[in-house]
Amino acid sequence: MDLDSWRQSFEVNVVAVIALTQRFLPMLRESNGRVINISSGAAINAYQGWSAYCASKAALNMVTQAIAMEEPDVVAIALRPGAVDTDMQKVIRSVGHEAMREDQFAKFQSLYSEGTLLQPELPARVVVRLALEAPKSMSGSFVRWNSPEIEQYFK
Repeated sequence: MDLDSWRQSFEVNVVAVIALTQRFLPMLRESNGRVINISSGAAINAYQGWSAYCASKAALNMVTQAIAMEEPDVVAIALRPGAVDTDMQKVIRSVGHEAMREDQFAKFQSLYSEGTLLQPELPARVVVRLALEAPKSMSGSFVRWNSPEIEQYFK
């Protein structure tokens, strides 16, 4: 548990989101805008070696709920984009074995070898549609990119 890693994870995944949201809050209020935060399944499922990342994504989910509670004119959603074919996945496959449990590492290896990683365009399409169309009733929620409640946004 390296303290610098914790600081970095919280700076990127929590503090930056709060800073950006605060900066744009007047415009978001005026336009009944939407904040779509990119969360992770790691916010609710711990992975060995990922404690800072997991905790920062869980904190992001709580920030999203707080925005929803404190800003009635803004819709705030935390989206779980799934296992997306990104540089983060490459890093996991190349050095994950050093810190992760064997079964957890194997899961990420198999996502790649079986070709089941998502192309970034799929969850990105959902992010854009939610940013334009998400209803107030979804505010404060943590949703999977392809869950039934948002199915209309990924078709």
